[in-house]
Amino acid sequence: MVAKRKNNLLEKIFTAAVVFLIVVLLAGIIYVLQFREEPSLMKEQKKETKQITKKAVVPKPKGEKIKALPVQPAPAPVRTVAIIVDDIGNDLNAVKELLKINADLTFAVLPFCAHSREAAEMFHKAKREILLHLPMEPVSYPREKPGEGALFTDMSDEEIVLQLKKDIAAVPYISGVNNHMGSRFMMDEKKLALIFNELKKDKLFFVDSRTSADTKALLAAKKTGLPMAERKIFLDNNRNYNEIYNNLMNIAKGDDVSSEVIIGHPHPETIRAIKDAAQALRKKGISIVPASHIIRK
Repeated sequence: MVAKRKNNLLEKIFTAAVVFLIVVLLAGIIYVLQFREEPSLMKEQKKETKQITKKAVVPKPKGEKIKALPVQPAPAPVRTVAIIVDDIGNDLNAVKELLKINADLTFAVLPFCAHSREAAEMFHKAKREILLHLPMEPVSYPREKPGEGALFTDMSDEEIVLQLKKDIAAVPYISGVNNHMGSRFMMDEKKLALIFNELKKDKLFFVDSRTSADTKALLAAKKTGLPMAERKIFLDNNRNYNEIYNNLMNIAKGDDVSSEVIIGHPHPETIRAIKDAAQALRKKGISIVPASHIIRK
């Protein structure tokens, strides 16, 4: 009996130990599992935090206006001047020298001269503006002759129109016309209106060289609706380099920003003065432009 009791006691102790070990083992397993799950939960929380953060950054709509920068003050107005070189057509060497000048000069070509058409071709190729230098009757005629293709006040209207068309055809690529001599013709408003109507049909403009103080060009232009401008300065009444250069540089004096039309001739002194003055004028904010720019302005 005693032995049997001992065996029962041992079985109970053994069973209790086994149960204890099982409980300890299960507790350890649960602990380990909890330890491993915490980082994964933390990672999940971090992911969720990042997603929330990303969602919190709302991009600006595309149509939202951007704040404009302050407007900068406009630059000072640039003065413009047209320099017309008259009496082209007799000397190609002068044409070649003029084309070496780095400036947008305008060239008035006489009709029916030895090199009129050739000079016009050279200017056109160089993208320079060309005018017909239209010969007209001067007060000093017949002592001074305006040359072939001239218009005279004693011509009939039909003769004037026919001669004008011949003169225009003799100089290709023209955008406008200015008068050669013409101090008598420019005082005849009716004759001027006649030729201005023809120029308007051809979409040409006119520059009055102002060879007469009593010119009626402006009156005739207003009546016919022809665009025109007037010469302000003759560069080379005296063929003196210093005087011609000073005439050019005087343009830069004063505060007047109006455009001007200046006329010179293909004399060596004039060519050299224009070449030297062109760069100096540019530095002073004066732009040399084709005569058509002055007309449009």
